[in-house]
Amino acid sequence: MKLLILSDLHANAEGVKAILQKETDIDAIYAAGDYVDYGPDPCGTIAWVREHQVHAVHGNHDHRVLKTWRENHFRGLPKDEKWWVHYNCELLHPEEIDWLAALPTHLCFEADGIAYLMQHQYGERYEIIESQYHFDEYWAKHYTLPMKPGQPRRMIFGHSHRQAMTVFPDGSLWLNPGSASYRRPDEPSKDAFYAVIEDGEISFRHVPYDREWLFAETVRLRPTMKEEEYHVAEFFFGWKESDGPDYPWLAFIKDHFKH
Repeated sequence: MKLLILSDLHANAEGVKAILQKETDIDAIYAAGDYVDYGPDPCGTIAWVREHQVHAVHGNHDHRVLKTWRENHFRGLPKDEKWWVHYNCELLHPEEIDWLAALPTHLCFEADGIAYLMQHQYGERYEIIESQYHFDEYWAKHYTLPMKPGQPRRMIFGHSHRQAMTVFPDGSLWLNPGSASYRRPDEPSKDAFYAVIEDGEISFRHVPYDREWLFAETVRLRPTMKEEEYHVAEFFFGWKESDGPDYPWLAFIKDHFKH
């Protein structure tokens, strides 16, 4: 069986479209949350996830959009108060909001004799599981399917946007496929990152994709966006790998928002 593992799509369907063009023989797709916010295409991204019958859990930005929608605090905002979350809420329809609201926090499944537990994040911020004890503790609390003696165990996280894997002494592990949308500011690659698990073998991969429309849409929205939000997306979608890591974004934040 060949599984495609995604996370952190962030209202950007272009990255996942490029991934699926490269990986044409997938049996099932799993996604670890954050389908909306910090991007210009929440509707297209949700449509892609639903069309491809992706097994999905919700992320913190999905919750953020839901909360903003339910509080109805996104209509008619002035420029200096409008964030990506408000723009996403303006575009989304009640059906898409209902879809986000129905997503589970955790998802348990089996593939090729291996037990999997998927969720968006571990901890309140960017904590990771660092020991066998904490892996076992978290697994006992959240895994809900019957287990076979000696069955291999794996967790899938998103949230950090960093491809990573930690293996514990008994062979259990957690992995993060990275973001299918954008990197952290200290990583120069602008590719869409993901993982493939084929017959139990894990492979971390990435693929370049066309960010021209995303950047053009970001520029188009600039007059209506909070300045910080515009510059975050500008560097995500407009900065070139040859320019190095996105330190100008970090400098902008430091210079303009230090007070």
